[in-house]
Amino acid sequence: MRIMISKMTMVFILILTTGCSPNRSAITPTLVPTPVTVEKPVYTVERGLVEQVVQLTGRVSPKVQQDLYFRADGFVKEVLVQNGDWVTKDTVLARLDEPERYQADVASAELAYEQAKIKLEQTKLDAPIQAAQAKITLLEAQIALDKARNDRAAMQYPRVTDGLKLEQLRGDVAAALSSLNEAQDAFDDVADKPEGDPYRQMILQSLLDARQAYNRAVINLNWAEGKGTQADLDLADAKVALAQANYEKALAEAEFWNEDGGLTEIRLAELVLQDAETRLALATKTLGSIELVAPINGQVLSLSIVPGSQVRAFQAVITLADPAELVLMSIPAVKDLNKLAVGMQAVVRLSSQQGQEYTATISNIPLDLTSASELSSGNNAVQVTLNEQADVLQLGDAATILIKVDARQDVLWLPPAAIRSFQGQDFVFVESGGVQRRVNVVLGLKANDRVEIVSGLEEGQQVVGQ
Repeated sequence: MRIMISKMTMVFILILTTGCSPNRSAITPTLVPTPVTVEKPVYTVERGLVEQVVQLTGRVSPKVQQDLYFRADGFVKEVLVQNGDWVTKDTVLARLDEPERYQADVASAELAYEQAKIKLEQTKLDAPIQAAQAKITLLEAQIALDKARNDRAAMQYPRVTDGLKLEQLRGDVAAALSSLNEAQDAFDDVADKPEGDPYRQMILQSLLDARQAYNRAVINLNWAEGKGTQADLDLADAKVALAQANYEKALAEAEFWNEDGGLTEIRLAELVLQDAETRLALATKTLGSIELVAPINGQVLSLSIVPGSQVRAFQAVITLADPAELVLMSIPAVKDLNKLAVGMQAVVRLSSQQGQEYTATISNIPLDLTSASELSSGNNAVQVTLNEQADVLQLGDAATILIKVDARQDVLWLPPAAIRSFQGQDFVFVESGGVQRRVNVVLGLKANDRVEIVSGLEEGQQVVGQ
């Protein structure tokens, strides 16, 4: 604050001093710069050719190239080649350690395979036996069901048909009931006596004996008349239900064997055998995969393992290629890939041949890809072959590839800078008589420097750029 006051005071004194001095000339006023008006570019709607060109970045690579990998996890025991080595087909390039481990897997798979074969043969032999056994089981279940039903029905009919015998048993029940009532009355007379009283205990024993005699007489009568207790009836009903369930199960089993004849069991055994055979083949192949063998004649372009390296199954460790035939490989963006097709013509510019252009043809397009990350190997990249002068290609050389994918003749066009977009609507500002007005447009083919105008404008109109 002090500094600001001091500066202002000094300026004020300077002004006063200057104004009071007769020898000083008048103060020159400060000039204010005139704002510079930035002129926006104006474009004319023209008629002509609009070409859409896809530009790719590629590299010269061998046409035949393979990434090699082991088919099992393990540690590398030997590496028999170096980068740049030339090898012939079937040459062993590297080996894994611990082959015993894979031999044990093969032995286990062989055992499972032999067991599955025996099981299949046994199933074929057992099929008619099991069908016959199912019939026997059904007959036994039928007999057991009939017996359970008869036993339950017998409980509703008398076992003794002699009327005199039944009368005697009923008389025994009546006499036992009379004795039970008398014993109960006698006990009621002494019930108030102490529990340890000898006479009370004698009467109590008589009551218990009378009750037991009565129950025995009732049981004898019920048995003779075919009557059972509720517990006996419930048990008999349960036995009938169980016999019925066993019969239905046996019936279904017998019908299955009668209709199927064991074909399902045999088919299941065959599937088990096929699975065992597949596992044996895989184990045998895995045992053979401890050696990495060259599938083609070629040169080792890359090598990522040394003795002792740990490798994963199907992880590329060696790249082998035949550089005798070179092509251009490129990994385009998915949006560009969808515009390309085999046979399209291209113009190639090689980094080693500055100022030269070569005609070429797309010779391979990867199929069924959804992302650029899937274009991971030479077999899946876009391949471009020179139409002539293939000897100018040098392994590893970079290239720019221009491919004309579409063209429209005699159409209206504007440069991209003249077109604006807002909320999905394309539009321009047309100038006429010093007045600008917005006009919506429909766009067609889009190139790097030109955009086709399908509707909304006429040739010769002036459009104000951004």
